[in-house]
Amino acid sequence: IAEEEATLRWLIARQPRSLELSYYLLFLLAANGRDEQAMEECLKILKRCPDDQIACMWREAIRLRWYRSARRRVSTRGVARNRRWHRLSHRTG
Repeated sequence: IAEEEATLRWLIARQPRSLELSYYLLFLLAANGRDEQAMEECLKILKRCPDDQIACMWREAIRLRWYRSARRRVSTRGVARNRRWHRLSHRTG
């Protein structure tokens, strides 16, 4: 991924108006779980083209993934805590 990313960034530097290259880089980063960098690429695209629907879609998808993973982390902590409590209550009762 690092080699592809470097190549894409080099091409984007040479052709800064190419949205296709920016989309490909955005997809590459998001598909490999590098959401912070993908969000930065979205913002760069939106800075150049404020009404770009594809970048808006990706930005929203990344936000939803962040929100969902944050909720999942909180809920798994609660489940783990409840399991511990459940085990302890059965031992004492």
